Amino acid sequence: MFKELAQDFIMKQVSNQIEKATGIDADLINKVTDEWLGSMILWLAKNAGTPEWAEWLFNAIKKDHDGSILDNVEAVFAPEKQEEGNKILDHILGNKKNVIETQIWKDTGLNISQVSSILKTVAPLVLGMLGKQTKEKWFGLDDIVGLISNEKEEVTKKWGLWIFGSILDQDGDGDFDAMDAFKLLT
Repeated sequence: MFKELAQDFIMKQVSNQIEKATGIDADLINKVTDEWLGSMILWLAKNAGTPEWAEWLFNAIKKDHDGSILDNVEAVFAPEKQEEGNKILDHILGNKKNVIETQIWKDTGLNISQVSSILKTVAPLVLGMLGKQTKEKWFGLDDIVGLISNEKEEVTKKWGLWIFGSILDQDGDGDFDAMDAFKLLT
């Protein structure tokens, strides 16, 4: 599915470059990327349930993320792409960005700055991959929302929602419980 394609692309095309740029071991980069992709898919699915947000995502993909970044992955290290990656994270994750970075930090032992650097680098690539699929398969808005929804199902089958713990705390009570699962899935 999409998550596996994105993970494979990042592992083969980008993780060695991130390792050279940051000094972070490629295995840790792949672990961060794996957690991030799962989180991103769940948040994209949650947000895409809102028609306005789904429309924003579709327009952003068509306008700014056509997949061309995948032909020049070195560009993700440019300051403007790092800033773009940060904006993508802010827009998709909103006030949960720090929570997700903290959870990944706890899971990997990297510091927050290192985690943030990896996420900023990977975010434009993931949207670029969505853009490439949109362009190649002539996807419309409903197709993108369907793809993301299917990916959410695959992520939850593989890992279960519990893996993201506080990341998915929808009601702000400090834990992930049945109410949070209900809010996420609706």
